[in-house]
Amino acid sequence: MVRVDKEYFENVMQELREGLEEVKKLITVGLEEFMRNRSLRFAMRYSVVLIVEAAADLGIAILKQYFGEGAKSYREVFLKLAEKGVISFEVAEGMASLASLRNMIVHRYWSIDDARIYREAKSGGVDVIKKFIKEVGEYVSKDP
Repeated sequence: MVRVDKEYFENVMQELREGLEEVKKLITVGLEEFMRNRSLRFAMRYSVVLIVEAAADLGIAILKQYFGEGAKSYREVFLKLAEKGVISFEVAEGMASLASLRNMIVHRYWSIDDARIYREAKSGGVDVIKKFIKEVGEYVSKDP
């Protein structure tokens, strides 16, 4: 069975870590300052998109190469990873929620709510991303 390419895996994990570091830095400012500063808001939006797309791309590679399966949406990627035991259901639900934020940002389903993005990052998004990185890293490292 073909496994995820080590160089690809490391590159995506580095993107995830960089996005996570940026989000952690952004939530150190208060909500009012964050909302007044367009650069901070745009940096948060970009970071969320980067994290979700990198995590989903990695998830798609794992689903395809380990299990011969695909997914129809970013949300489905994370839920399938949990079904396969790659990540916990708690992390899958958190990442699926971040995927919804990503969709809001990219597709502008309604006016972008930067305060919501900030609050979700601060109240659990950072922890979910950390756990995703840890759990996927542990799963892939079990690979012979």
